Amino acid sequence: MGMIHFYREKVELAVKLIDAKSKYDDIKALNDVSEINMMINTAKPTVEFVNLAKQLNKRIIEDYPEIDEMHIIASNMANSVGLYQGETCSEYDAILKDLNSDIYGILASVLLKHGEISCIKEFIESVD
Repeated sequence: MGMIHFYREKVELAVKLIDAKSKYDDIKALNDVSEINMMINTAKPTVEFVNLAKQLNKRIIEDYPEIDEMHIIASNMANSVGLYQGETCSEYDAILKDLNSDIYGILASVLLKHGEISCIKEFIESVD
């Protein structure tokens, strides 16, 4: 699966909702996004970093079922246009990609909880 593109105005709305911290879930989302960003910003291609990043990714995926759902929808969208993932990337590149996509899963979760979208498909513009 290639890149998932999200509707920019929905991404901006989710960020505003998180910043407003009106629900406990928003505060959790803010902390989780901050933690992921910190991990991405301190990324090093070492075994230690990859292991820590994988642990964080695992916890985030457990906390936000929307992430798996988002990947399933995106890969279905990709398959329908005949795209496939031919390239392989290192564990380091792969975990950074996962962490980056986790952020969008968290944003999707916030939009759903606020009733701004009724399903994750409304958040995904396209997949290439």
